[in-house]
Amino acid sequence: MNRSAPYDPADSYREFRRPLAALVLAVVTAGALDSFAFLRYGAFVANQSGNAIFLGMGPTGGHSTWPVSAASIVAFATAAGLASLLRRRTGPTAAPLADIAVTEITMVVWTVLNLALAYGRDGTASRVLLAAAGAAAMGSLTTLASRTAGIATPITYQSGTTTKTGERAARWLLGPAAGRARARRGTLLGLLALVSYSVGGAVGTLAQHRPRWVPLWGTLALAVLILLLRRHPRPASRRG
Repeated sequence: MNRSAPYDPADSYREFRRPLAALVLAVVTAGALDSFAFLRYGAFVANQSGNAIFLGMGPTGGHSTWPVSAASIVAFATAAGLASLLRRRTGPTAAPLADIAVTEITMVVWTVLNLALAYGRDGTASRVLLAAAGAAAMGSLTTLASRTAGIATPITYQSGTTTKTGERAARWLLGPAAGRARARRGTLLGLLALVSYSVGGAVGTLAQHRPRWVPLWGTLALAVLILLLRRHPRPASRRG
């Protein structure tokens, strides 16, 4: 990594001691919570492309729980916007901690609501609230690190990752030699993110057997980012 490069508030190599571990943990968590929410609430909390489709299908009779998707879209966009603003107004040392703190708070709120509203069993109104709470947490999480070593690696959505991985793979295998190293790195990072999201989907599906506590597990997983992976700033060197 080029240490003289300007500070990038969304690059995991700048903000985490183990950037690949941070990427995998965050993406697996997002995938698990997304699959859980879809199976329990009928809407995604991270994959807003899917919710946009549901929003169009609903009024035509193809998806009866489209209000849940609408709530998720609004909450995700609102939380992502506010979290991004917070990061810009917070110093580089505290920005990721503030972002994780906001994500953790919204995760706790989601956990409490998931318990109080019986994980969406009571009908559409409860699912609207639950999806909004989950989407707010994922909207905040998505701003935590959107790049790894300067390469786009989104946490909560993988449509762009799939496209970019294909493009980079083609450049790696068929492109000019000068750009192949970066293209290879981007391809491998993209594959890592896609596999991690799929693994998360499997975890979220298996977690249906304990639906009350799934958001809490996500809360604890994200806490690991603070406890084990957060990069501690180096003290400024003193000149004699």
